[in-house]
Amino acid sequence: MDRCIQYILNEARGLGASDIVMKEEQRAVYRIKGKLMESEVSVSKAQMSRFFTLMQPAGYVQEYIGGGTSGMDVGFEENGRYRANFFSSMGKKCAVIRVIKNEIPSLTELGLPEHLSKRVLNKRGLSLIVGKTGSGKSTSLASIAQDILMKEKVHMITLEDPVEFSYSGLKGELTQRELGTDFAGFERGIHDALRQSPDFLMIGEIRTLGALKAAISAAEAGHGIIGSIHSMGAARTLTRMLSMFQEQEKEFVRFQLSQNLNFILSQKLIYSESQTELDYELFINSTSMENTIREGRFHQIDNLLLLGEKQGMKRFKHKNKDES
Repeated sequence: MDRCIQYILNEARGLGASDIVMKEEQRAVYRIKGKLMESEVSVSKAQMSRFFTLMQPAGYVQEYIGGGTSGMDVGFEENGRYRANFFSSMGKKCAVIRVIKNEIPSLTELGLPEHLSKRVLNKRGLSLIVGKTGSGKSTSLASIAQDILMKEKVHMITLEDPVEFSYSGLKGELTQRELGTDFAGFERGIHDALRQSPDFLMIGEIRTLGALKAAISAAEAGHGIIGSIHSMGAARTLTRMLSMFQEQEKEFVRFQLSQNLNFILSQKLIYSESQTELDYELFINSTSMENTIREGRFHQIDNLLLLGEKQGMKRFKHKNKDES
């Protein structure tokens, strides 16, 4: 590992940065509490080329020449764990690196309710964590997964792009699979996992209609499915999911979701000078929510969340204008 890049990684972790942006012949940039801060250290063309060569998996050169990008897991024992995406800008090599925490925080440490993992264990079904990029979805998924595996002798299979966290001290069995290395696509990965004796599946991101159909079917078959979607709020997430289906399919899909959806946890990070706060909305699929989903009355969900506080539901503390 080049000493300059090693220094950047160490400095970013020491400053509590969530991301690092590196470009040829430019100073590295850190994202700290949502804001960008420029480092004093720049990365040369030769250093970026060596970094690319060191990190590229088999077949990466062909993809890069063709103009594609590649997301990959990059781990260094002495520095901790990182997630990197390599790409080009105006013909110059660039990398955006996510700094992964050395330890998976507990749900309590994240500021999330402890009963989430119990709900996954007891009800199984489809449990979703939603939010924008950088809202901590992967960390919350890992926290729920670790809590389950530390308490129960179950087999969990994860489908990730790329594999991020390392787990330890588990009572259960964990099989981590990485996109591009262990499976070709999330839809295929879900179907294959169902033949690998899972109790639970953790899906890093449900991106396509095929993956969504496979996840709903797996939940319907009695498996516990935990996955993430780029969305915000329960009502918007359900609307987005339904919009992926043909009109003639929607009534049946609403029925499937009403029966098999467990919860939707929507989250975002609120930054201040002194701290980073995780704000969340929790939709729990109660009897009244089941009817609402089945009948497609998503506009009523916000009011039902307010009425469902005694059942553990919660609305966002901080409401953005675009979420009104």
